[in-house]
Amino acid sequence: MTAMRRMAALAFAMAVSTSAWSADLAGQWNLKIADQSHRVITTLVIEFTNETARSCIAGNWLRVNVVSASTKDARFYPVSDPLSFHIEDGQLTIGRNEVCDGYLMLHGPLNGESARGDYYGLSIGSRSPRGFFTLSRKK
Repeated sequence: MTAMRRMAALAFAMAVSTSAWSADLAGQWNLKIADQSHRVITTLVIEFTNETARSCIAGNWLRVNVVSASTKDARFYPVSDPLSFHIEDGQLTIGRNEVCDGYLMLHGPLNGESARGDYYGLSIGSRSPRGFFTLSRKK
């Protein structure tokens, strides 16, 4: 029975890993987060990992490693909070998901070497726009 549980857990882990890594996310990435006037407030260098992340929101979330960060406003984006990501149907979401009902999300299409999209807050029954983001592979 224990062997069957281990096999099931391994199969599940491989399925999660395969679905999340359908895009090549190896290496470091530049992440810029702008306010609603498109002024860049926060800049990070991140790495996508295959470590499972804790999350209060549904989905298969994996950990984002923050290599470096700078911000003009520490309250604008949580550079010191744990971040996680997932990819579904070509859409990348990076989020602060361990603060239940106080989610902060970056969401947009992933196009191989880059992504761009919206930055918003999400709580029960509401979504509040906060700005925009761009992501590019670090060269």
